[in-house]
Amino acid sequence: MSKHKIRINKTCQNCGAFVEKYYCPKCGQENSESRQSFHHVFTHFVFDFLHYDSSFWRTAKYLFLSPGKLSLEYMNGKRKSYVNPFTLYIFISFIAFFIPPLLPEVSAPNKEKTQKEISENVNSDSLDTIIAKLDVNKKNLINEAKIPEKVSKIEDKINNSGVDEKTENETKQFIAGILKNVKDKEKGEKAIEFFIHNIPKVLFIYMPLFAFWLWLFHNKKKKYYFDSAVFTLHFFSTTLLTITIATTLSCLFDWLNLNTTFYFLLYSFATLYVTFYFFRGNRVFFEENRFVSNLKSFVLIGINSFFIFLTFTFYVVFVVYMIYT
Repeated sequence: MSKHKIRINKTCQNCGAFVEKYYCPKCGQENSESRQSFHHVFTHFVFDFLHYDSSFWRTAKYLFLSPGKLSLEYMNGKRKSYVNPFTLYIFISFIAFFIPPLLPEVSAPNKEKTQKEISENVNSDSLDTIIAKLDVNKKNLINEAKIPEKVSKIEDKINNSGVDEKTENETKQFIAGILKNVKDKEKGEKAIEFFIHNIPKVLFIYMPLFAFWLWLFHNKKKKYYFDSAVFTLHFFSTTLLTITIATTLSCLFDWLNLNTTFYFLLYSFATLYVTFYFFRGNRVFFEENRFVSNLKSFVLIGINSFFIFLTFTFYVVFVVYMIYT
C-alpha cells in the first residue's frame, strides 16, 4: 500500500485512465497527491531507505563485507534487491559532507592545554627579565593574537617594565614568534578542515577517469564502461565512508588525548582496508584469475595514484590560495 495520500479523484493525472485503487492500470503511475510537505518527503525517504526490510541493509552488508560482490549482483540483474549505486554514493556523500562540520574542534583540548602552558610561561619569573617596552608594533602584535590569557599578561608586563634596548629586541622576537605560531596554526587548521570538507567533491570529479582506467584494463568486449562505473561508485562509496569513520574516530582520539600511535594505527588500517577492497573487489567483479587481477590492480593503483596526486595537488594549491590570500 502507498504511504502517500491517495487522491479522491479516480482519474489518472498522467494518461486520464480510470484508477480503481492505488496505481493506474494503463501507465502504472500512483494516484497520489503531487504536492507533499518537506517533512513528509524527508521522513518517508529516511524510513524507506533505512527500513529493516529494505535494500539498504543488504547493500551495506555486501558493500563492506564482500568487495565486488555487490557490483556483480547488481549487474547480474538483481537491481531491486539493492540500492542504486548512484543513490548510494549521494547518500554517503551527504553523510560525509555534514559530519565533519558537526564534529567538535579536533584540537580543542590540546589548544586549551597549550594556552595554559603559554600563559604560565608568560607569568614566570624568567620572562620578567626579558620583557620590555614596545613601540607601535605592540598594538599590532596584540591585535593579531588569538589567546586572550596570554595577550593580557604580555600586555601588562610590557606596560609595567623598563629595560635596555637589547632586551627590548629579544622581547619583540619572543612575542612575534608566539603570535606567528598561533596564526600559522590557525591557518593550518582551516586548510585541513577545508580539505577534508571537500574530499567528496574531489572524488566525485575523479570518478569518471577512474572508471575509464578500469574499463580500459578489463576486456572491453565483455564489460561496458557502465559496468566499470558501477564498480567505481561502490568502491568510492566505501572509500568515502571509511574516510568519514576515520575522521570521526580521530576526533575522538584527540579529545581523549591519546598517543599518536593510535592515529597511525587507525589510518594504516583504513589504508590497508581500502587497498584490500580494491584488489579483492577487482578480482571478484571482473572474474579474472588471481595473478592477472593482482597485476592489473597494481598497475591501476600506480596510474590512479599519479592522477589522484595531480588532482589533489591542484586542489591543495587552490585551498592554500583561498586560505592565505
